[in-house]
Amino acid sequence: MQPAYATLINELVQEYHTKRANLRAATATPPELQQQLDDDYAYWLSIGLEDALEDAYAAGDIDSARQIDGIIRQFYTGHLPEQQVWQVAA
Repeated sequence: MQPAYATLINELVQEYHTKRANLRAATATPPELQQQLDDDYAYWLSIGLEDALEDAYAAGDIDSARQIDGIIRQFYTGHLPEQQVWQVAA
């Protein structure tokens, strides 16, 4: 994966988890609203990941696109990504 994509994905994932943590810390927020906001955060993460995938394909970077697609597939099957060191191309 190209460094720019790895950085973008890590920033998206970090933002997602920060928002979720802040939401969990807000004790005055009703559970229904927490769930709605949680779903909204997940939606925006998915949009960012899909945009990165489209950009990688448009740039002809098939290796990055395959790795991003794998992250998206995990996300859509309920495995929320964590920040990590992605395999970066030299």
